[in-house]
Amino acid sequence: MDAELNHRRVPQEAEETRERILSTAQKLFSEKGFEGTSVRDITTEAGCNVASVNYHFGGKENLYLETFRSMLVVLRDQRLAVIGELMARDPAPTLEEFLESFAEGFIDPLVDESRGRMFTILVSREMFNPRLPHNVFVDEFIQPLLERATAALAEVGPPLDPAAARLCIMSMVGQLLHAIKAHHLFSCHDHPEVVPESLADYVSHFVRFSAGGIRACAGKAESQSEDSA
Repeated sequence: MDAELNHRRVPQEAEETRERILSTAQKLFSEKGFEGTSVRDITTEAGCNVASVNYHFGGKENLYLETFRSMLVVLRDQRLAVIGELMARDPAPTLEEFLESFAEGFIDPLVDESRGRMFTILVSREMFNPRLPHNVFVDEFIQPLLERATAALAEVGPPLDPAAARLCIMSMVGQLLHAIKAHHLFSCHDHPEVVPESLADYVSHFVRFSAGGIRACAGKAESQSEDSA
């Protein structure tokens, strides 16, 4: 019986060690960056030995990659689930309902004071000092979301060609990323001219602004089509 319990305990303890290393790495990489964080910094705070990083992740570079990948997968799946649940509704959502759901699903995980802030900082650091393989963001995060959001927009919005629909989604994401960065940078200061009083107010503005822009893009395309006829 004791031997069986010990056999079960070893994989569980190994998984717990792996999760502690990953959680600690997320925190330290966001605070100090890749160059400023040593493997020993991570293992000391995680309460394990240096060999554990090599055993579980194959070294610091792979640990950094897995730090991003673990966060990206969670965010991607959350956002895909939000879109999927909305589009499964009967009756089908309106354009405004899609935009509101898209915005809330995009913003909510990233304004979380722990993981959301860490991920935002990690992405900012990566933009200025890239270390990840270039395909990680595109293949594992951006492309699946862009395809799903573009397909959803085609269902709920006015007629748009695929290229215009993708540009609309990219413009939407740009607005939301700015709101998140402003929230993290200025929410502790009294700067109403820089950051909205509440993210709910911003979402309402985002819905009106984006719906108007999307319909204007569709109207322009229709006008150009009529002119060329």
